[in-house]
Amino acid sequence: MDNPFEIIASQYSEIIERLKRIEETQPKENPIKRYSIQDIADNTPIGVQTIRSRIKDGTIKAQKFGNKYLITAEEFNRVCKEVKSIKYKRLR
Repeated sequence: MDNPFEIIASQYSEIIERLKRIEETQPKENPIKRYSIQDIADNTPIGVQTIRSRIKDGTIKAQKFGNKYLITAEEFNRVCKEVKSIKYKRLR
């Protein structure tokens, strides 16, 4: 009579191999880092209200999720580099 644990072990290793193959076929996802308005305000001298008004006029690109605006990492870096021009740019 065969050892039942050997049968279970072989089935287990077969399942592991199948899972590895499935994992290899799945695309790797890179989560997109998003920042809040407060994150920009904490890292720059721009105030929260200025950031909100710049989002509304399109100077800062953001996506609205519920009541919050979220800014991508690329836009966050661009805003941090262009702080002075954003802060003192006059509204029309």
